[in-house]
Amino acid sequence: MALTNPTRLALTEAALASADRLWRDEMRRNYGTDGVLTYGFAPEAQGELGTPLRRTYEARRVAVALWRHERHRLAPSP
Repeated sequence: MALTNPTRLALTEAALASADRLWRDEMRRNYGTDGVLTYGFAPEAQGELGTPLRRTYEARRVAVALWRHERHRLAPSP
């Protein structure tokens, strides 16, 4: 049974929210309470290979890509 597009979008939104929360928690652990604001778009946001920060960064990156894919699939064609 295939999931409907709105259901798939909701699932990817939930996965993104979870991945984002985990990454933000890891950023705070590494850089303090302003870690996301200070380093959110800097290379430091990725963390070093093999670290929890890198793993959460990669999980978030994948979650964003999946969410964008489903959002575009759901959007009406022009």
